[in-house]
Amino acid sequence: MTKIRKFLLVILATIATLCLCFAFAACGGQQNEQNGQTKYDVAIRVACSDGEIYEFPAGTDEKHVTIPYDGVERTYWVKEYNLPDHPRYSDDWFSPSGEGANVFQTEYLYIAPDGSYNNDRVVCIQGEYVLTFMADSTSDIWNFRACQLFIEIK
Repeated sequence: MTKIRKFLLVILATIATLCLCFAFAACGGQQNEQNGQTKYDVAIRVACSDGEIYEFPAGTDEKHVTIPYDGVERTYWVKEYNLPDHPRYSDDWFSPSGEGANVFQTEYLYIAPDGSYNNDRVVCIQGEYVLTFMADSTSDIWNFRACQLFIEIK
């Protein structure tokens, strides 16, 4: 009789442990959803000081541009973003605030014709540039995203 009782206690303990594991797993799923909000893919518009706009819709992660050398110094930044799958704001473009959790980061890489490189934040001299625009992973409204703009100045 005691063997059956021990066996039943082991089974009950196992069932209780599984129930607790499932409860914690269900709570963990809510980390991606805060107050019923889901994170969305983000579309990005990049502006250049020369007036050009480059759009990176969701699913497009790189663009290639060739610019003839003209001596003009160019800077680039995230001008606007959009959440195309959002049920309410899918048609709206927003200017990034630059602070808080929903921010963008930009990294510049210049590759000179001789193969040397630096992180100068101005696009001007001949060579190749790789600009990476990142939708930060700390955001509570969008999924992390990195887009690259490849620029060649000839």
